[in-house]
Amino acid sequence: MQKLISRLETSGVAFIRIGWVDSGGVLRVEAQTLRHLASVLEDGIPLVPAAQAGLPLDGIADDPELGAVGQVWLVPDPDTVRVLPWEPKHASCMGRFVQSDGSPWAHCPRAALDRALAALEQKGLSMQAAFEHEFMLLRRENGRLQHFENSGFASARGLDHAGPILDRMASALEDQGAFVRALLKEAGRSQFEFSTEHGSPVEAANRFCVVRETIGAVAAAEGLVGTCLPLVFEPEAGNGWHLHFSLWREQTNLTGEGNHLGREAEAFVAGILDHLPALLALTAASPNSFRRIRPGAWSGAFRAWGYDHKEVPLRVPTERHSAPTNVELKSCDATANPYLALAGVITAGLDGIGRGLTLPKPIDRDPALLSETEQQVRGVAPLPANLSQALNLLNDDPTLQAALGAPLLRSYTAVKRAEIRALEEFDFDEEVSRLAEIY
Repeated sequence: MQKLISRLETSGVAFIRIGWVDSGGVLRVEAQTLRHLASVLEDGIPLVPAAQAGLPLDGIADDPELGAVGQVWLVPDPDTVRVLPWEPKHASCMGRFVQSDGSPWAHCPRAALDRALAALEQKGLSMQAAFEHEFMLLRRENGRLQHFENSGFASARGLDHAGPILDRMASALEDQGAFVRALLKEAGRSQFEFSTEHGSPVEAANRFCVVRETIGAVAAAEGLVGTCLPLVFEPEAGNGWHLHFSLWREQTNLTGEGNHLGREAEAFVAGILDHLPALLALTAASPNSFRRIRPGAWSGAFRAWGYDHKEVPLRVPTERHSAPTNVELKSCDATANPYLALAGVITAGLDGIGRGLTLPKPIDRDPALLSETEQQVRGVAPLPANLSQALNLLNDDPTLQAALGAPLLRSYTAVKRAEIRALEEFDFDEEVSRLAEIY
């Protein structure tokens, strides 16, 4: 502890922010002076339970346990402490909620992920995970969002135009321990992508928060809006935060065997496919998310899977000289709470292993072009059309209910229902304008 404090003092840090992601998917923080860090690391900071019930725009959801009465403690994770490159007098870290006796708070998303990881470990398994982070760089002119540049997929000109800003983002990410694997000019105008290194699910969730915050902060310093909102312009490309994951036993990657999925990995993916309609309530977690998930948008609008297939939500990329090493879940975006999304994915996958599920034959065509009869024969079906439908399915799914626990499921649903009602009064342009700098 003292080494950490000394290091931060030497770096000139004056405040440390302790962060959490609420059920609305918003990264929230409270800053404490560095001289109080020792006590904060030991006891955490007291917060009102309503801190977990905030809505992305304004207000809080109505939940009997998340109001103005009571207190919980947000305890920092010292392994996540990072100095903010754009504000070097501030360090930041993620925390977890506990009750006064130190036990996990029932509404804590990190605790849900911890439980899922414990269940995975009981099977002798582990997971490596990483997100692909798509985002847009935009300008606000006369109150309206406008494109920063107009190039297309993999354009050298587009990468040149945005290069200095992207370099600053990448450097800031590296400084915070979110190591960048690749940078791409994506298909949409003003759209780019960072891929970060794989790590444990907790590390992947933490990096999710670091990357989203860094994109917004560095862009703002340049007078731009860096937004990860799923769909900003209709009918242009949307921003997915695709989840890549692999299943491991000790030092062995179980994902691939020969040219195909391994036996346990297949059951794991089959479980995710089985629960996917309900799982979307956690991985595509806003009304705006479902504007992106549509046929022909390479976002996975049908419950289906395939090898090297960009139009299905569960894609298994093949390797040139080896077995598949990971699986991609495309129906995932930056409005999710990453701890809950990963908890849901792991729980669904373990259910597939426990039930010995197998996958249907992989899809090698666009699911939208299959007839209804062909879809039925091949087990293909449209995914929920909106967040409300996905929430209904989540609340009817006993496996995912158990993953969250009754209190968190109830409060999460309350937040999402309130979010849906709040956004119903806005047209698409106003919705985007209000949410662009939140995600």
